[in-house]
Amino acid sequence: MTVAAHPQVAVLLGTDHHPYDRLVEWAATLAAEDGQRWFVQHGFTTWPDDRPANLDGSRILGIRELGDLLTHADVVITHGGPGLIMEARAARHLPLVSPRDPALGEHVDGHQVDFTARLAEEGTIRLVRTLDELRAAVAETRQQGRPERGHAGTRSETVDRFASLVDATLAAPRVGLVRRLRGR
Repeated sequence: MTVAAHPQVAVLLGTDHHPYDRLVEWAATLAAEDGQRWFVQHGFTTWPDDRPANLDGSRILGIRELGDLLTHADVVITHGGPGLIMEARAARHLPLVSPRDPALGEHVDGHQVDFTARLAEEGTIRLVRTLDELRAAVAETRQQGRPERGHAGTRSETVDRFASLVDATLAAPRVGLVRRLRGR
């Protein structure tokens, strides 16, 4: 699949088999509101028939299509997957990230919630949890434009940094997970 016209906003859901209807619905709502071109790589999430004309999508993208999309999009929105976050950062984006919520059946556990909270504290991503937060973040990102640089360092430095973040996340207390297991 080739991405036809270059969209202004790219939404990337990755390849996890859990549906992420919430983010697809948000993309459709915002695309209808602003009239700009949007593109959603939706993975295993059902693609809506009643989407606005300026919203296009594909289940999966090849590496070239993903690279082209990241090069030309003004705004990148992604789920909390580390691979897509790193790719967006490498392409000079401050990604808007909405982690999958296991309470909504979007993932098996809360690791994306924990991981993205840590990245947001560092300023590596902009965390969005609601449609209104996403709407505001898209507007602000368009206004500010892309950062001058992508991620800080080479790919090997990025991998090392990612490994240290994973280690720190795993070592941190999982209060949220414990609450979920206890039934709150």
